[in-house]
Amino acid sequence: MVEQLSDFISGLNWMYVFIIILNLIIFIFAKWIVNFLDTSSLEKKKLWEKEKEKIKKKIIFIRINISLMLVAYIVTHVFKAEFLNDVILTLFIIILSYLINSWVFKRMLLFYWEEVEVSGEKYFRRDYKINIFSLIVNIVTTLFVIFAIFKVFEIDWILQSGWIIAWMLAFLWFTAPVWAPDLVAGISMLHHDEVEVWNVVRIDELNILAWVKNLSLSEVKLIDLVSGHPIIIRPSKFREMKVENLSMWVAWKKIKVPQFIIANISYNQSLYEVEQVFFDAWENMIKSLAIDSVERKYFSEKATVSVDILEFWDYAVKYKFNYMITSPFFIVKAKTLLNPFLQEAQKKYKIDFSTPQLIDLKK
Repeated sequence: MVEQLSDFISGLNWMYVFIIILNLIIFIFAKWIVNFLDTSSLEKKKLWEKEKEKIKKKIIFIRINISLMLVAYIVTHVFKAEFLNDVILTLFIIILSYLINSWVFKRMLLFYWEEVEVSGEKYFRRDYKINIFSLIVNIVTTLFVIFAIFKVFEIDWILQSGWIIAWMLAFLWFTAPVWAPDLVAGISMLHHDEVEVWNVVRIDELNILAWVKNLSLSEVKLIDLVSGHPIIIRPSKFREMKVENLSMWVAWKKIKVPQFIIANISYNQSLYEVEQVFFDAWENMIKSLAIDSVERKYFSEKATVSVDILEFWDYAVKYKFNYMITSPFFIVKAKTLLNPFLQEAQKKYKIDFSTPQLIDLKK
């Protein structure tokens, strides 16, 4: 029995023993490791179910790889299947590369981070350098893994052949019209900071008001402020659109975000009468909101309102009601809150926003 144990120990490859022990440790602490390396909690105050699901999948991915590695190690010793050592090394390279890649990305995020405040919550925002460096790190990691696996299976001679490099260059050349415009547009957006993550934008071409969830070299992901639905746009297409960045006031450290409502009102009413409608609606709305309510945070305590005459049209005067909100994220909610009070004020002062002269002429 002692001799058999001695033969077994002497037959062990200690490099593979070290790999297995290290991966068993990773298997046990996989949940803690993945949560430590994940940056979702830094970039979001509250994790969505989708982010939580991604974290679970990463944990499962690591544990499945380690389980396969352990099975391959046992089979190698029981059935003397030495060829499975290559499989063990391959799985180890994949896990190690993934962990190192995740650690490098987190270090980049913490180094180039910028803290922003959105609707009273603070977040880390990715600097454009992070996206560029992340792309480079991912490419280098992928190439390293491919080369290491080829080396393990002793087929690295394939990479030394000129034909495979020529084939890759030809592939990139013929597919360039598909990916190159998005790559250039994505780099330009990330570099110039014209639109950033967490900015609220208005795109008249699509008739949407949305906030930017993600900017990358392959896609621009927006979240519609009205419906909450995600909108995916190619970077090259996004660059061609007329995009109004409503968060520039936030970037300039302004406390108030200017908003307005346009109304076409009959010549029969004076500026003073029109002001009464808007001011009365505004005051009634503010009075209806409890001081500690969520809705009260939409509006600045020192916000001022005003009414301007913009144009004199043939059948109506174009008025502009100016007011302030605390965040561009509240644009839709604030207007929805104000509209019922505007409707009541119109009835109270008998001033219609529908330019009755024009309606009478159409009859």
